Amino acid sequence: MSKVRPEDRPFLLRTLELARESVEKGSSPIGCVIVDGQGNIIAEGRNRAHESWPNQPHEIADSSFAHAEMVAFYRLGRVKNPEECTLYSSLEPCLMCGGAIGMIQLARVVWACDDPWGGSGRLIKWDMHPAYEKTEVVPCPFEDLEQEAAKLFAPEAKKAYPEEGWKAWVERYPETAELAEKP
Repeated sequence: MSKVRPEDRPFLLRTLELARESVEKGSSPIGCVIVDGQGNIIAEGRNRAHESWPNQPHEIADSSFAHAEMVAFYRLGRVKNPEECTLYSSLEPCLMCGGAIGMIQLARVVWACDDPWGGSGRLIKWDMHPAYEKTEVVPCPFEDLEQEAAKLFAPEAKKAYPEEGWKAWVERYPETAELAEKP
């Protein structure tokens, strides 16, 4: 059973700050932090898929792979003591990012809001594969942060998802449907 920890909240708040920064830069509203076993943020990332490629090592942008989680992994480089690390994301990681989390064998993954169309939570059998079974999954531990993240991501879901994806989003987060219609 997944357990919410008091220290989860400030890290999820940081992911939401990073998600808002992504919107300001023209990318999708998703943020991520990776925290070590002592509670220190060791890497941060935000979606950078629609931003110019940086001229720095350990950076990625202007790529379909520049998801918040992948940006954080690139910045971190080799993950030391993954069995002690927690990844926090403002949105349920996609299959690519969820796969990376499991293959690296992080101890925990916590997300602020579900992604009923593109999220990995129901696609990866976290407890049935040796690479993933050690990763504790904690979806949507705080209702207020879940709603904030859902409202932040709704316009992107409306724009990026096919009709059936948007329908799945609205079924999960009906209160966000009108937000996505605003210019």
